[in-house]
Amino acid sequence: MNEDLENAIKETLKDAKPWQKVPTNVEGVFLVKTPSSKKPETILIEINPTDDLGNPIKRRGIFLKKSSELEKFLEVMQNNKVKDLLKVLEKISGSGSSKSIEPIKI
Repeated sequence: MNEDLENAIKETLKDAKPWQKVPTNVEGVFLVKTPSSKKPETILIEINPTDDLGNPIKRRGIFLKKSSELEKFLEVMQNNKVKDLLKVLEKISGSGSSKSIEPIKI
């Protein structure tokens, strides 16, 4: 499976432009090829979950190059103190009670 995935990624990104987002079958996960100069090109994963309409929730997501980076991000994000901090910030900024806007049907 890993060899098939590796070949599929190489083939797909062969014609991709630098910084072009290539979607995957995992919602909110994209592959991104960085520009190459003297070093060989690098492929990153961008994690940027989508909203109810399928749009990314942030302008730029989190870019990861190694599985150890993912583990560190998950460790921080699962910390209850971070969740508590976000709840307080939502209360202060008033962003906790946002209404969802229905798309306009044309």
